[in-house]
Amino acid sequence: MPVADPRWSDGLLEAGFGAPDLAASVGWSARVTRMVEVEAALGRALGRAGVVPDAVAAAIADACRADRVDVDDLARSAPSAPTPVIPLVGALVARCDDPEAAAWLHHGATSQDIVDTAAILQVRDALVHLDTGLAALAETCAGLAATHRATVMAGRTLGQQAVPVTFGLQAARWLGMVDRRRRMLAALRPSLLVVQFGGAAGTLGVYGDLGPDVLAALADELGLAVPELPWHAERDRIVDLAGWLAGVAAMVEKVATDLLLHAQTEVAELRQAPGAGPGSSAMPHKANATHAVAARAAARLARGECHVLVDAAGGNEFERAAGAWQAEWVALPSALVRTAGALARLRAALDGLEVDADRMRHNLAVGLGLTSTEALAGALTPALGRPAAQALVGDVAARALAESRALAEVAAEDARVTDVLDPATLAATLDPASVVATAGPMVDRALAVHERTVRELAP
Repeated sequence: MPVADPRWSDGLLEAGFGAPDLAASVGWSARVTRMVEVEAALGRALGRAGVVPDAVAAAIADACRADRVDVDDLARSAPSAPTPVIPLVGALVARCDDPEAAAWLHHGATSQDIVDTAAILQVRDALVHLDTGLAALAETCAGLAATHRATVMAGRTLGQQAVPVTFGLQAARWLGMVDRRRRMLAALRPSLLVVQFGGAAGTLGVYGDLGPDVLAALADELGLAVPELPWHAERDRIVDLAGWLAGVAAMVEKVATDLLLHAQTEVAELRQAPGAGPGSSAMPHKANATHAVAARAAARLARGECHVLVDAAGGNEFERAAGAWQAEWVALPSALVRTAGALARLRAALDGLEVDADRMRHNLAVGLGLTSTEALAGALTPALGRPAAQALVGDVAARALAESRALAEVAAEDARVTDVLDPATLAATLDPASVVATAGPMVDRALAVHERTVRELAP
């Protein structure tokens, strides 16, 4: 596994809120490597477009090697320059043995071209990492949905028991969110993974008529697409990425929150697998849902960084920004790492999740079976009309609550109910399993959409 850049040691990884392997690929050292890669590709592109002789292009590419750059020294010198590219180019030129190549190195580019394109190369790697994690999470959710298609539990609205649902349906809803994130990512990639290259103010004027050729060659060298125009101060692509990342983080926190609420002592319907995480340092009886806790924390941190990215996009003045774009240098890699960390911890929370179907049934009974009031009113409506049926069920439910007796028991004693529904029909109506009969087909539909998504997004 790649070693994370030590500059990420800000509590992000130590607290379990990040993804060390992704941190290694989007951190400072990796950014320097990518910037050098872009400079080398530019040298080759200059040769392909006929701006410089092939020998000079080859010499530029040879000079642009990451092993010729002292990353720590560059980090120390970067703060005194407007961008880290300026000392980087200086270091590459200083180690270039060919004077002509040294003169042409970085020709026609502006620092932002190099920084942005390097960032997009890192984003491309990060999106593969994130999509892989989402795909694995989707499979876990699909497995839970299929296994618990008919596992009845209380559906909860506004914090209280509402009507019966199945745990499989809840997992299917989680699955739907994950699959939508994957499809949105597929739609986002073409407009996001583009080269940034416009020169000083986005005109490529230094190349004359050869500008489009240099741009196309550079994009081809790096495996990126050619944008309609340079996008130095038009950061809607980054906004789209931030929105997608924030959506992933919000999805993670929603599922993690569901898990934590299900795991409360008084609910106890779900449990983190034994040995999957530590309990409490002071209270040995506790089995803390540590992965879900960490997932929620990481997701909130990720959305904070996404807010910085969206907010900065509006402050890019004229052709090049002073401050807003620079904020991306920190916020973008951090948003990627924190989102990946949130996703990883949610996957850990769901892997081996223990589902207590008996406890789910018990909690329905503790609620006196009142989650079936909607079904009872529906069964009485054809004979009594909706207003009268609703009023009758309200009266029966009020008595059940006042006397702490099951709805089924109170309803069976009420002649107004039994005059309409015979005992067998009443029992079937109040059985939670019959109430959730429509949940199974809904789960099946979600699983079918998932299978289609997997096929459509297959490499």
